[in-house]
Amino acid sequence: MKKDFIKRAIRKAANIVVEETTPLDTNIAEITPYTFRKIERKTSRINLLVPSINPEHVFGGISTALKFFEAFVKITGYDSRIILVDAPPSEEAKIQYHDRYVFVEPEEDSTKERQIIPYSNRFERSIPVSEKEYFIFTGWWTAFCAQEAYRKFEKEYAIRPNPFIYLIQDYEPGFYSWSSRYLLADASYKDPYPQIAVFNTGLLRDYFIQNGYHFSWMFSFEPVLNETLKKHLYSLKDTVKKKKQILIYGRPGTQRNAFKLIVAILKKWVWLQKDISEWEILSAGETHESVDLGNGKSLCSVGKLTLEEYAKVLEESYAGISLMASPHPSYPPLEMSVFGVKVITNTFANKDLKNFNDNIVSIDSVSPDLTAQKLNEICQLYQPEISLKRTNREYCENPNPFSFLEEIKKILG
Repeated sequence: MKKDFIKRAIRKAANIVVEETTPLDTNIAEITPYTFRKIERKTSRINLLVPSINPEHVFGGISTALKFFEAFVKITGYDSRIILVDAPPSEEAKIQYHDRYVFVEPEEDSTKERQIIPYSNRFERSIPVSEKEYFIFTGWWTAFCAQEAYRKFEKEYAIRPNPFIYLIQDYEPGFYSWSSRYLLADASYKDPYPQIAVFNTGLLRDYFIQNGYHFSWMFSFEPVLNETLKKHLYSLKDTVKKKKQILIYGRPGTQRNAFKLIVAILKKWVWLQKDISEWEILSAGETHESVDLGNGKSLCSVGKLTLEEYAKVLEESYAGISLMASPHPSYPPLEMSVFGVKVITNTFANKDLKNFNDNIVSIDSVSPDLTAQKLNEICQLYQPEISLKRTNREYCENPNPFSFLEEIKKILG
């Protein structure tokens, strides 16, 4: 029986038996290889590998990576280069960066001190790399591809990488079901080359430690309120008016933000809230169609707001829901809470935000029934005007979140 099965498989592979089949997808697009070519440089250079610098992509993780990179360049005085691995720079991006950077093609061995290289199209193209390069990456695929490229580089030219700086902003294997990408993301943390791990929050660092990950060096930083939001917050009086308005962090395209679960919660809540006709429910973060919640109410999408618009919605909203199936706290519940929004968020592993301030309602079970009841309890206590307490000074006013950069500079020598 077994021999017959093997024979049939061989005949199919040789197209001896032709059958209708679905094309087999074996590609993992994120790990399209990087190729390095050796050059000589007199000065050290720090490289940042990011997917894009186009304005529509620069928020969250990419925005934080760029801020970290610029702070590190300032501390070290090294030359700097941004390598764009997923999207070519748009005209808007070129205008935004042209006064600080020179855009160069991968084929150029440019000596300019500040460069941006588009490398999303990398078929038969290589990047010039010297022995004086340092690499910062964020996003598991940028880490994995750089690590892999250096193994080949070392074999061809006997050049080992200087310690990598891995800016870890979430537990990225968790972005995928147990799968090839899960394993590849996990592998990027376990690479044998020396790595300096910089964690976006101590909570995330502790999660990695608890789960047995090891790095040559580890640092962490805490979130800081965006400057535009801070300016608006500090312009408010000691009391602010609140609408009967609920704000949710709505990202249907990002599974870890549990959009479907939030909708399930709201569909329960609309039948519990006695004055439901007086309430509005807004979804910010990603544009989507309105969602019928029942009982005459809909979840209305306001999409990705400008920071000024977002600040105004935070000021006006009374309650909020922001979920994150991750050990990272995410920023929206923190932002909502300092604006006096009573926000429901979830615990996860070692993450529990209940002590951040009194406006955060941290729950262990996010079952729709229980969470809808909690939201109902919050809304029953609605007041048209609340006292705005100035809380979380370190979060709102920290001028130097990357205070450990001098230590990393010493490590790099």
